[in-house]
Amino acid sequence: MGGKKKRKKKRRMRIRGILLGFGILVMAALLFFVIFQTKNIEVTGNDRYTDGEIRRIVEQQEPLSFNTVLLTFFPYRADLSGVPFLETITYEIVSPTTVRAVVEEKVTVGYVEADGQKVYFDGKGIVLECISQEETEAESGTVDSQPLTGEQGEALDSESLPTAKMQSQEYDPDLENIPEVTGLNVTSVTVGESLITEHTEIFGSLEALIRLLDRFSLWPEQVEITEEQEMILHYSGNIRIRLGTDDCLEEKITKLSGILPQLEGMSGELHLEDVDEQSGDVVFSRDIQESEDSSSAS
Repeated sequence: MGGKKKRKKKRRMRIRGILLGFGILVMAALLFFVIFQTKNIEVTGNDRYTDGEIRRIVEQQEPLSFNTVLLTFFPYRADLSGVPFLETITYEIVSPTTVRAVVEEKVTVGYVEADGQKVYFDGKGIVLECISQEETEAESGTVDSQPLTGEQGEALDSESLPTAKMQSQEYDPDLENIPEVTGLNVTSVTVGESLITEHTEIFGSLEALIRLLDRFSLWPEQVEITEEQEMILHYSGNIRIRLGTDDCLEEKITKLSGILPQLEGMSGELHLEDVDEQSGDVVFSRDIQESEDSSSAS
């Protein structure tokens, strides 16, 4: 009899221990979800999209966005295919109720124009999105029924263009400081695929150029690619910057950053083709018309 009572007592104690442990786990879980409840999402690293748009992406795409710890250490890796200029979003915990969304946007090298469309592409020549220049078409996501034509008049592959805005209508990227790129002789455009052009090797040079221009805030209106694969920057006031090839590109852009402000109000060409680590001399050739006007004015 005594043995049975001891066994029953041990069983009751074991059950109590299990219930107590379960209760502690439940309380700990409740405290965890209460203490680490997401109340604020800070955003950093974004230029193309607003803080509000990034927060909306996080809240809609991340199932664990309600908890700062879970979101930071177990992100879902949201599908960002509907947000074409966004690369990744990672998370850092700032406080029990605040998480920081660290945004990495795609490097948009420029755009080419094709039958009323601005075709934006990255440093590998991948088409990110095609946006109509007409406001009504941009809102509806439709494009003109005429076949797209390239810079030499070839018909472009427009199969995916009508659906380029299908998933991204909710977001309105800031597309300032993205120059037009001319001279690529594009023959085919498909969203998500590389631009078909004669000289695909120029994309690497363009990406390096855009990164340097971004560093110095020297955004041109246009980047022209010549037949010899040399680059010319076009700024307002008809200022052309001849860079030549991508040799010593950093030295050239550094030199440009000190000279460009001095060219305001002028018209002509700045020759940086031969700038290298040793050479510092550059030549600015004023346009003939401007020189004549200056002479007559004096």
